[in-house]
Amino acid sequence: MLLAEALALLAVDPGSGRHAIGRRGELNACLAGLLLAELVLEGVVQRGARDDQVVVTGGPPTSATLVGATTVVADSGPKVKAILSHMDRGLAHHLGLGTWDAVVAGLVGTGVLSAASGGARPRHALLAPDERHAIVARLRAAADGGDDLDLRTAAVLSMTGPANLLEVVAPTRATRRHARNRIDHALDGTDLEATGKIVRRLIADAAAAAVVTPG
Repeated sequence: MLLAEALALLAVDPGSGRHAIGRRGELNACLAGLLLAELVLEGVVQRGARDDQVVVTGGPPTSATLVGATTVVADSGPKVKAILSHMDRGLAHHLGLGTWDAVVAGLVGTGVLSAASGGARPRHALLAPDERHAIVARLRAAADGGDDLDLRTAAVLSMTGPANLLEVVAPTRATRRHARNRIDHALDGTDLEATGKIVRRLIADAAAAAVVTPG
């Protein structure tokens, strides 16, 4: 399962089948970051001349969604901020689906979720509840622990905070302070650290732009 698919599965409400957990804008930014992280881990892209740059160096990617993401990197790079900012529009252009829908389509294709139903606010039945349960359990253990994390777990965990999924990985208030610290520092010193920081910056910039200044 792709990193972005794991985060999307966390965000799907098991009861309604909709992304009732988290908000679309933040989720899209975090999913974009994880798509780029996946390309780094697969060796499709590598760091450029600076920490905040990446270039396509290998391939091919292992899924249609990653093929689309690679095209966005080639079209919008080398700056990571530009790549992430254009991911939703780029995927819509190349795949006909924006970030959330493209990632969810991958889950549908592998039989984890059902095809969409329900019109304007589509829902997806959870066909593999054990897979979601396993991801939740793994991330809760990571958020609650103190040991070093494997990079894939660290990447997904790092996005649960900015995606507003803290309560999923830290369901009790007593554990949330520690969990926030683990989330905030999960990518420190890794090849994905710059991407994680840029995702947070983009979300903060979007939030600031949305604030209406009193007249």
